[in-house]
Amino acid sequence: MAVLRGALLCLALPALALPTLAQPLLAEGTAPGLPGDILEPPLELAEAGIYCPADHVAREPAPDTESGYILLTDENPELALSTRVVPAYIGISFGIRIRLAPDTPPGPYVLTVRHPPVGPRQVTVESWNPALDSRWGVRSFNFEFDRELVTGTWTFEVSQGDELLLRQSFQVVQPMQAPEAIDICFGNTFLS
Repeated sequence: MAVLRGALLCLALPALALPTLAQPLLAEGTAPGLPGDILEPPLELAEAGIYCPADHVAREPAPDTESGYILLTDENPELALSTRVVPAYIGISFGIRIRLAPDTPPGPYVLTVRHPPVGPRQVTVESWNPALDSRWGVRSFNFEFDRELVTGTWTFEVSQGDELLLRQSFQVVQPMQAPEAIDICFGNTFLS
């Protein structure tokens, strides 16, 4: 599973194929979310939304990220909430469960997250190798640091060379505008 944690990108390695996600849930060329979101073969998207955070097990260099690395986890989390509205709250993780269609040759692929300016360098684009194969796996961003809690449009893209295969957008909002995910992941800890 790939997860971006705070200023860090956390890439989670794909786990075993999920039997309940044997077929892609979205039609070719479209992806639910905001206008302009797309999905093209050989990439398949099962879901997009909020995942509760998982512990990382390793770190992998990713020089085109704010932190310079991504965090890896061996877990393949369950979707906590299917939504494109994400609260800017420490510990919240959001992203996509994707895979390559069976029998598709591996990479190279690039996962890019575009977002409003983050951190002291005002980074707006971060990218890394998403380690895609035919197993379903989550690629996500986890708010770990206050400097990342920036509202606005956050967009995940997957490309191969010059070809854009996926664009999935999320709206990050103030926590009081989307408290449900906080309650689901942290046990009714949201305070107004």
